[in-house]
Amino acid sequence: MAGAMIAADQPVCFPSDLLVAVSSKDDGTMLNRIRGRHVAEVLENRRRFCDQTGVKYDDVVYHVISYDQGQTFDTIAEVTEADTTRHNNEGIFADALYTEMAGVGLFLPVADCIATVIYDPKRRALMLAHLGRHSTVVQLMSRAVQHFVERGSRAKDLQIWMSPSITQKNYCMDYFNYADDINWQNFCHQTADGIYLDMQGFNRSLAIRAGVPDDNIFISPIDTADNPNYFSHSSGDIGGRFVVVACMRY
Repeated sequence: MAGAMIAADQPVCFPSDLLVAVSSKDDGTMLNRIRGRHVAEVLENRRRFCDQTGVKYDDVVYHVISYDQGQTFDTIAEVTEADTTRHNNEGIFADALYTEMAGVGLFLPVADCIATVIYDPKRRALMLAHLGRHSTVVQLMSRAVQHFVERGSRAKDLQIWMSPSITQKNYCMDYFNYADDINWQNFCHQTADGIYLDMQGFNRSLAIRAGVPDDNIFISPIDTADNPNYFSHSSGDIGGRFVVVACMRY
C-alpha cells in the first residue's frame, strides 16, 4: 500500500515549512462511522498514512465532526501538544482546529465535505476547517479568518487550500432554506430535480470578503462524487473516509 496517496492531487500552494497531505481510497478508510471511531484496522490505516507523510499519528489531533443535537457547526478549537492522540484518543469535537505549535498535526477525515487548510506563513499559524453544508451556511469561513486576525495575522497573508470535495454539478439538495439569501445568489442553481450548491465558490467568496486575496485561495478540482479514488458519502460510502492531515514542520 505504500505510496498510495495520489501525488498529482496533493496541494502545492504552501511553503515547504507546512506539510499537507490528502489520502486516497487505496490508503484505506480513515474512519468507520458504522463500526466505531477507533477500530483496529482503521487505526492501522491512519498510522501507516501518517508514517508515509512524515507525521507520527501520535502527534496529531484527531478531528471529530458531530451532528448531534446542540452542535453549533462553528466551533473553533485551539489545540496544542496536550491535545494530540498521544494524550487524548477521543479526539476534539469542533468544526475547525487551530494551532500555533509546530509538530502538532491536524487530522480530519472527510467524504464530500471540504477539508480546508488555512495557513499564515508569516506568523506560522495553522487551521484545518471542516466546511460541510452546516458549517458553510453559518459562515464558519468568515469566523475562521477573523480568528486569525484577532491573534495578530493579516487576512492578506493567509493562504487557503480546499480539498477534493463534492462540486456543484453533483451536489443536489431537495430543499435549501437559503436559496433567496443574497449571499447565496451566485452559488445555488435551481433545477427541476433540486437545488445545486457551489460550496467551494461560496466559501471562497466569504474568504475574499474577509480580506484574503483571490490569488491566495486554491481549490482542488477533484469532485469526490465522481472520482473513484476518493470516498464519497453521496456516492454511497456511508462508512468510509479519506483524510487531510496538516502540520507545521519544525
